[in-house]
Amino acid sequence: MIHFKCIYCGQRILANDDGRGKKGLCPTCRHTIYVPQAFKTDSNLSPLALEPVATPKEHVPEYDKAPSVTEEFPSPDSPDDMTDLYEEKLGFLIPNYDELSLFLMAAVFVILYFTSSKLQDDIIAFTMRLDVWRRYIYIALFMLAMFLCLYHVFTPRKKKDVEKGIMLLFAITVNAATGLIAGFYMLKECPGWLLVFPVWNIINSVLLIIMQYVNLFDENQISDRDATIPQVIIGLATVLIIFFLCNNTFKLHWAITYSICIIYTTSFDRGLQSVFPVLAGQKDEQTPKV
Repeated sequence: MIHFKCIYCGQRILANDDGRGKKGLCPTCRHTIYVPQAFKTDSNLSPLALEPVATPKEHVPEYDKAPSVTEEFPSPDSPDDMTDLYEEKLGFLIPNYDELSLFLMAAVFVILYFTSSKLQDDIIAFTMRLDVWRRYIYIALFMLAMFLCLYHVFTPRKKKDVEKGIMLLFAITVNAATGLIAGFYMLKECPGWLLVFPVWNIINSVLLIIMQYVNLFDENQISDRDATIPQVIIGLATVLIIFFLCNNTFKLHWAITYSICIIYTTSFDRGLQSVFPVLAGQKDEQTPKV
């Protein structure tokens, strides 16, 4: 078995030995990726997670050629082995973010903060429960994370691991917090079968908190892929329309508005990129004639 990671989203992927040089779709971000030619493998890993599609052997991108040093993977008895198994089993539940989704999350939060007095009151009420030093530390970290999310979409500079960690903490925190707040608010408002929506919001938020607690997330959840100008323009325009409809037309609670916007930034945007890959600066791979 060959064990490698998606170059776009960092998802761990397994492929059969006869899949070397072949291509397939990443099960998480659905981008076309190539199985590396040579990596050190572990026979105790979980079953195939990527079904390769045959292409000519000579059609292999430069970045997927065999490295000079084989990649080392942890032994079955290592402390990280259980985490790897969880990541393989729960890969579809583990979120992955890129520059665009993080930028839109931060942008919508800034707009919502200045347009919703209820959000301002909730933030003040939360911070006033903390002692002075923790209050300033939390505020400083939150503002730094938002700055990094807004800044990196406008620069090609590669993100450092510590920056990815801060941005990931921001993404997980706002996802879990707004999901819980929106879920408990909707429990009081939704009748009958509609209760499935707030219940799912709460379950999803609790799962995020648990996975963060057991260290299933790392900097690999933040993609290094740069956002393009068309992506930023279309993504921002779409999320602003969604925000206006939720906040001004339907007068939804701020947490519900933000949760709906997050669903777009993490799901619909990836679907748009898959349908129109040119927006992501990608071109379809051309298979040479034999």
